[in-house]
Amino acid sequence: MSDQVQVLLQRVYEEGVAKAKAEGDRIIETAKAKAEEIKHNAEAEAKAIVQTAQHKADELAKNTQSDLAVASQQALIASKNKITDLILSETLNKSIAKAMDDTEFLKTIIKEVLLAWKASESEVTLTLAEDLKAKLDEYYLTSVKGLFDGGLKIDFSPQMKNGFSISPADGSYKLSFRDEDFAELFKSFLRPRTNKLLFQN
Repeated sequence: MSDQVQVLLQRVYEEGVAKAKAEGDRIIETAKAKAEEIKHNAEAEAKAIVQTAQHKADELAKNTQSDLAVASQQALIASKNKITDLILSETLNKSIAKAMDDTEFLKTIIKEVLLAWKASESEVTLTLAEDLKAKLDEYYLTSVKGLFDGGLKIDFSPQMKNGFSISPADGSYKLSFRDEDFAELFKSFLRPRTNKLLFQN
């Protein structure tokens, strides 16, 4: 009887060991498969991260290159405009200042502007630079006043450094004819041509 128990115990033991070994082998295989899957997923994720980073780096490089090209083009245009403006300012400012110092020329300009203005306004204020008081004689001032049949008011302003301005009697707006106004007007016409002559574009 004891031999049978011994055999039975031995068989239970062997079956338990075999089952445990089989379960262990199954667990190991499952762990290996899981580890392989984790490794594969990690490699795929790492590859995706590298690809995304490379794509972003390429985009950044492309955008930076594009921004640099635009910035350099804008800098070149700004430099050309600055050079053109310096040349025009040097040329125009002296010429206009000289013309505005010519009393006869100034008288003609004032009269022409007033005649053009007369078509739309019957009452006008003419404001002249203070230093023109000595240059414009009473006869001339009386003659331009006569253009408006008493509707022209003439003021001399110490705030105005040169030239003159004209406005309707109600002061709702004012047109200015100073050295810098003429310079800006001429520059707007001459800038494109001067730029083309200087830079052949």
